[in-house]
Amino acid sequence: MSENNKIKGKIVLIGQIECLSPLHIGSGKDTHSDMDIMRDKEGRIFIPATSLIGVLRHTILKKCFNGQENQDFKKCWGYTSEDEGQQSAISCDNLGINGDDIQIVKRDGVRIDNQTGRATDQGKFDFELLERGATFELCMEFTYNTDTELYIKKTARTIYELLVKGQISLGAKTTAGFGKITLIEESAKIYLFDFEKNKKNVYNWLTRNFTNDNLITKDDLPAPFSFKTRQFSITARFILKNSLIVRSYSDEAELSDATQLKSGKDWVIPGTSLKGAIRARAERIVNTLGLKKGCEIITELFGFVEEDLKEMNCKLPEKFKGLKAKKGKIRIQEIYLEPEKFPAELQTRIKIDRFTGGVIEGALFDSMPVFAPEQAEYLTLRMEIDDYHDSEAGLLLLVLKDLWSGDLPVGGEKNIGRGVFQGVQAEINWDDKSIKIEKDIGKLSPEQEADLQNFVDALSQEKSNES
Repeated sequence: MSENNKIKGKIVLIGQIECLSPLHIGSGKDTHSDMDIMRDKEGRIFIPATSLIGVLRHTILKKCFNGQENQDFKKCWGYTSEDEGQQSAISCDNLGINGDDIQIVKRDGVRIDNQTGRATDQGKFDFELLERGATFELCMEFTYNTDTELYIKKTARTIYELLVKGQISLGAKTTAGFGKITLIEESAKIYLFDFEKNKKNVYNWLTRNFTNDNLITKDDLPAPFSFKTRQFSITARFILKNSLIVRSYSDEAELSDATQLKSGKDWVIPGTSLKGAIRARAERIVNTLGLKKGCEIITELFGFVEEDLKEMNCKLPEKFKGLKAKKGKIRIQEIYLEPEKFPAELQTRIKIDRFTGGVIEGALFDSMPVFAPEQAEYLTLRMEIDDYHDSEAGLLLLVLKDLWSGDLPVGGEKNIGRGVFQGVQAEINWDDKSIKIEKDIGKLSPEQEADLQNFVDALSQEKSNES
């Protein structure tokens, strides 16, 4: 072993990871639901280290290096080829869950036909989720030698910043707001064991003797890698005009037939519902405009599985040939509502026979939607696109317009006026620019109007010349 390849030291990062949104890491089993979450042999929830390391590697490669692996990156994260390979310099334990007071829930999912707005045949399914607020123990280790010391330390700092700032999502349905995690900064500790500086550090590391002598701060590490990804984001605030229900069903007789879905103690508008409504409206917009690349824009932005393409009646774009599924670029966060501010009310309804005008036998049912409070309370919706194209940003702005004006309701019972929003404020960010929109859109400056119009024009330019 050359002197430069000799291990020079170790960095150890420990702390607590908190789930900011519900988490689903699938086990491939269907014992408790159609899609169960991962458990160990004792039935305890855990996050596999492979899931965390894989997401961190992909995020840093994409956002910091435009997807291009150089030799330093390979030495850090490991690689294999036909002739050679190298073990990763980063290791991580499986993340065990803290405590027994955790909440595992089931959520219902349904596949909607975008042409009719109704559930598809056999499109109902359910899946398990670990509710937000759960915490896990993190222990990650970085090994460096003389050649890799600076690069490894910059990688450790970058990972720390990504985790603390909540920019990492794990598991399934991350584009619908699931799996968002953060490293609780107060719990985080970074230890540096410099084997050359002090031989006692070797003993301390071997015996896992983490003392203040080895404790460092993030600022003792080099600056993190800079992000090179272009991002377009919209953070919009709405008020609920009347009422809302995203149905949750119970098998308990004393409860109503359908209640508003909850996450923990709060009502929730799930990211899956928001994403489904936004995608359906986006498809309608590109179809109405007759865009030549409409199918490509939708599949690039929202992802696809083969069934989606059949429903959209479009061919798979050439760039996706050979793929059966693709993850979308857009991320939409869930919206949480406090029950104290958004009261629920039981309403009884009946189904009427349109021919006789009488009540259909056995068609008495009730539901418990949530209602807008007397004093306006804001709902905040956040949407993000990484590596966006101007046409994609333009499409998202047109969807925002429909949400803003109340033309795009969300949730169930839309036919009786539920799920309608009214825009109050929005902040649109891209590259190094930012525009704030107030309720009175007419207050935008000519320069701001031109910037936003450029995105919409980019979408219009995709219009087919064919009749």
